[in-house]
Amino acid sequence: MQEVEFTLRTLTPLFLAGADQTKAELRAPTFRGLMRYWERALVGGMAGTSSKGLEKVMEVETEVFGATDKGSAVAVKVSEASNSPKEFTEQISVRVGGRWQATGKGYFLWSMARSGREDRGNFKPARWFFPPGTGFKVTLSTRGQDTVKLKQAVAAFWLLTQLGAVGSRSRRCAGSLAVQSVEGNGAKAVLEDFPFSMPANAQTLKQQIEQGIKNARSLYNLAQQPIRDAQFDVLARGACRIWILQDEQPWPSAEVAMQKLGERLQDYRHDIPIQQRRIFGLPLPPIIFNKRRASPLLLRVVELQGNKYVGIAVLFKTAGNDVFMQDYKLIENWANGFRGKLEVML
Repeated sequence: MQEVEFTLRTLTPLFLAGADQTKAELRAPTFRGLMRYWERALVGGMAGTSSKGLEKVMEVETEVFGATDKGSAVAVKVSEASNSPKEFTEQISVRVGGRWQATGKGYFLWSMARSGREDRGNFKPARWFFPPGTGFKVTLSTRGQDTVKLKQAVAAFWLLTQLGAVGSRSRRCAGSLAVQSVEGNGAKAVLEDFPFSMPANAQTLKQQIEQGIKNARSLYNLAQQPIRDAQFDVLARGACRIWILQDEQPWPSAEVAMQKLGERLQDYRHDIPIQQRRIFGLPLPPIIFNKRRASPLLLRVVELQGNKYVGIAVLFKTAGNDVFMQDYKLIENWANGFRGKLEVML
């Protein structure tokens, strides 16, 4: 059996639960599902999002992660957490000029707080979370000596831990993870291709992401197809943009990074006419309640050497559902407003 064991640490609150949303638990199916998502984004960025491209994406995904009629080539195991969960009781709003206004972090995590009243029938308890600094392990393994499927699974895991996050509000910085170490008898084969080490600075991070994506693509014998009006999230030029966000320099903690990113997004959206804000996702109270569309903007926090932190913004540009490519300009302008930004080249 070939095996790779990742030791992870939470940088921001991790809200992860099963059927019972009042309890926090680490779940292997969540990681498997997110790895599927990132493999689809990777392969779709090469095969395209047409019906033929989608067939190829499904074929590749089934080969690695299985389907209802085929077992997975890769097993995913998650250990217990090093810290006990906590109830989210932080104050999400403060008084500003006589009015209540969400903090930057509260703007991202407002739906995790307690809300409503029992006598009105709309009470929602606060969510529980694993606090920053919580450690746990994720192990990927496959039988036999063929490392191709294991490398493809590790590539999806690398994309998840470098560009994405885990759990509720993961598109708004919650559940950002840092890889502390990589071990196991399959570790040597994958570490040559995927840089899990902590980058020295933002420029090094940019180079690591670009090289990692290039190496991940090389695991699939696919010719690059032209992609126009992507139908689902894909890592491809024109359909995706990735920025490393900071002001003139990185922020001193993950908490400050999350606060600053939240403040900047809140202030920016406040100045946009409400009808135009639909590009950030639905529902959009008070004008749209009956539609749902996930935000195309994924935000996470990344740790650099020397206790420095930056943000990563991933914008997936898909067409359809009353969304047009020019609408994404609003989000691009927000990301480009950071003075110390760097853009990852796809």
